[in-house]
Amino acid sequence: MTTLLADPYYSESNAVFRRATNQTEVMLDRLADHARDRGRITILSVGSGVGLFELPMLTRLGEEGITVARFVGVDPSAHANAVLGRKLADPGNEALDFELVATPFETYDTEARFDMVLFNHVFEYLAGDPLTWVGKSLGLLADGGNVLLFSPNRGGINQIYQDVFAELVGAPPLFADDIEVMLDGSGIAFSMESMMATCDVSALQQLGEDPEKLMLLSFLTQRDCRDVASEVREHYVEYYLSLRQPGRNSIPHPVTLFVM
Repeated sequence: MTTLLADPYYSESNAVFRRATNQTEVMLDRLADHARDRGRITILSVGSGVGLFELPMLTRLGEEGITVARFVGVDPSAHANAVLGRKLADPGNEALDFELVATPFETYDTEARFDMVLFNHVFEYLAGDPLTWVGKSLGLLADGGNVLLFSPNRGGINQIYQDVFAELVGAPPLFADDIEVMLDGSGIAFSMESMMATCDVSALQQLGEDPEKLMLLSFLTQRDCRDVASEVREHYVEYYLSLRQPGRNSIPHPVTLFVM
């Protein structure tokens, strides 16, 4: 049975994707804005993976003069936790107090409280009632803390991912507009901002089964494109390339930030 993209190929594909998009930089700009008035900060990152966002985040906060007093990453993937653990233990990170917990957020339990609870494109993968996880996140905040939830926008670059997710999971994923409606009816105070980034899809123009092409395509669709028929892969490729503007190799890659 075909499933959603899984480790370790997920992590390899994510790395290729991160090199193709400037979305990380756009997101880090906003995250730094929300942390800049703090000299010290504690962070819980939900779905921390191999740290492709978290490691640049820690570097960026350091550049802003913000001390990360404690960093906790929660991710169900033992593979991802092991990779991130090795990176966080590298020389230069000796002063960082960190913990990685190999469990789904749904079952994560702690007495600790955090200045920031971060969801980086992972909220849509949580099982059960989304408002339950919002409430749990708010309950993990220290006084004056915030939940920062980055969510994909519907359609465009995420259209095939939406279709694949619905096909394989049996229900569509949450997108930013779904979260907005959910929060509007919840009584929870929040702000939201949609930000534009771009993704370079020139790798998709490679012929045949070029490894970088397949990894970028796999991450964009969230399915292992090594295992799908070539005509299906090329249909995906044609769709993404059709989103380009004339003379450009990049396509729009918007993201929405919710702050609670």
